[in-house]
Amino acid sequence: MGRKKSNVRKSFENYLGYLFFKLWVTWVDCLPLKSLASYGEGLGTLALSLLRKRKKIALGNLHLALGKEKSSEEIERICRNSFRNIGKDMLEISSCFNFEEGYLKTLVKLEGKEHLDDALRRGNGAIALTAHLGNFPLLNLRLVNEGYPLSLVARDPENPKVAKMITSYRDAVGIESIPDKPRMACVSKSLKALKQNRILSLQIDQNAPATECWVDFFGYSVPTFKGPIIFSLRTGAPILPMFIIRNPDSLHKLIIHPPFQLSIAGNVEQDITSNLARLTKVVEATIREYPEQWWWIHRRFKRARNIQTGERIWTKR
Repeated sequence: MGRKKSNVRKSFENYLGYLFFKLWVTWVDCLPLKSLASYGEGLGTLALSLLRKRKKIALGNLHLALGKEKSSEEIERICRNSFRNIGKDMLEISSCFNFEEGYLKTLVKLEGKEHLDDALRRGNGAIALTAHLGNFPLLNLRLVNEGYPLSLVARDPENPKVAKMITSYRDAVGIESIPDKPRMACVSKSLKALKQNRILSLQIDQNAPATECWVDFFGYSVPTFKGPIIFSLRTGAPILPMFIIRNPDSLHKLIIHPPFQLSIAGNVEQDITSNLARLTKVVEATIREYPEQWWWIHRRFKRARNIQTGERIWTKR
């Protein structure tokens, strides 16, 4: 009886979440495009006041990563502006699938497109290595809008109705969704995408299981997803770091960097770890350049350890 009640409650919660999501999308669709930034900034400011747990996580992450080089006032400012940018991101994400023809090319300018074209001409696909920086879902949408075939490895919401709705949006614009679980199916579909000369979009800046590779990130040892390196080694697909940056006028710039050069010494495990460490530093450098645009609300440092002693950096966040 208890399990039945639990299932009924879960189904009811999922339905309410789905209903809220639909109402949210409907409301956002009614907003003028030019007002999304201002509404989003207000939304982010409100979230900063209401989502105290997320604010605590963000400030904790900021103090760990930048506390030795920035004052408390600077960290507070970065946190505040990060929430405001996330608010803008959320409104744009919710409306982007209904943008008018041509608007996306105005909203997001491409820089370094030649690197992606050169990579795809080799026929092994391309690994788009990005991060939760700026309005990252627009990065994938903009590439598809430019005519590139793209597959996205995604960790969708736990609510199956909401996840299905999001997947249907991606399908409608030509983004292939590859769920990150189960793992073997994710790996198989990712390799297939590269074999078909598609772009495989990956991120390595979230908390990873302890079984992944441990590398330096902001001076701490953290487990990091090694997928990009393994896929590149197995298929010959080049890794192209690419990040989307919000400009002061709320337009965006998608920067596609030249291919990341793998260093091969002959020991597979060491090659994976050393290259992942270097690739992680590329992500870190970009976050340092645009700290107000990274999603500090994620628990990236949940398993962080002291890089010298291996001692757990324990924070109740």
